[in-house]
Amino acid sequence: MNMFEELTISNIQSLTSDAKRVEFHIPQNLKAKFKFQPGQYITLKKKINNVDERRSYSICSSINNPIAIGVKHVQNGLFSNFIFDELKPGMKLDVMPPNGKFVQKNEKNFLMIAAGSGITPIISIISSTLQKDISAQFTLIYGNKTTDSIMFHKELDNLKDVFLGQLNIIHILSKQAQDVDLLNGRIDQNKIESLMSKKIIDLNVDGVFICGPNSMIDNVSEVLSKGGLSKSKIHTEKFYLGQKPKFRNIKDAEIITNVKSNVEIILDGTRRAFIFGESDDNIIDAAQANGIDVPFSCKGGMCCTCRCKITKGDVTMNANYSLEDWEMEAGFVLACQAVPQTKDIILDFDAS
Repeated sequence: MNMFEELTISNIQSLTSDAKRVEFHIPQNLKAKFKFQPGQYITLKKKINNVDERRSYSICSSINNPIAIGVKHVQNGLFSNFIFDELKPGMKLDVMPPNGKFVQKNEKNFLMIAAGSGITPIISIISSTLQKDISAQFTLIYGNKTTDSIMFHKELDNLKDVFLGQLNIIHILSKQAQDVDLLNGRIDQNKIESLMSKKIIDLNVDGVFICGPNSMIDNVSEVLSKGGLSKSKIHTEKFYLGQKPKFRNIKDAEIITNVKSNVEIILDGTRRAFIFGESDDNIIDAAQANGIDVPFSCKGGMCCTCRCKITKGDVTMNANYSLEDWEMEAGFVLACQAVPQTKDIILDFDAS
């Protein structure tokens, strides 16, 4: 089963000195397949140095516009180097259809918190929601180094002007002094507490969406929870930066021991089987070694592309940064982090 479709790059726009907007042409026969919810991402695949590399990038466009992604250049990043140095309009890329759970449901009053390229899914949610809901209200706390490094600066200003009174934007800058000292520095626990004490942040909201570096997300989520905001209202999207996943704690690390296992994969209604050997690291790597391609991207336990449900047997995970408690209780796991603990395993990638 080919999970990727070949799409043509229709436009590339510079956003800052180290960020670009990449737009895709979606042919008519693929429009239904690539219909997305604001906040979702797509996964790109490209052979680089004779290795199939995959990266997930959040969609930045509104639902009324062609699919586009925001890409920030990462030093020594294989995929971002390719995008910045080689990718041109007219070229083709293999693209997996939209995925992800960082999406709006029925909220009306939002608090959005982003740092750097974390604005990418946030601006998609804001612009799409404002266009369809005249009662929606947004407060955006957006952290960057300087004004020149703000992605989608003009687009955000335009949204604020067009939807008067519905979008309040607070820029926090870490390397450029602003007149109001409260707006200087980084988005961390102290900054959020200060913004709350000054009534700039109101926790009487329907939903909070946070995207950016992992430490920022963890710190902000903690202070919002301590401030009385229900965890069910806090939605996060973490970015994988290429580090190997770490165990959540020593106890988790101690229980993970590889077992030779008969693994069966269900994907698009088709069943495929292979043997997970004692030397295999995880389900994804073992499946690929056996010629079976299953959905994955970051392989770091963050993007949730490889989410599947255990219908037989048991596994443990090296790390989990994206599955919620209810998902794990329902039997969902991340295949890129999953290690069998029983001799027979069935994993359903079609489950939702």
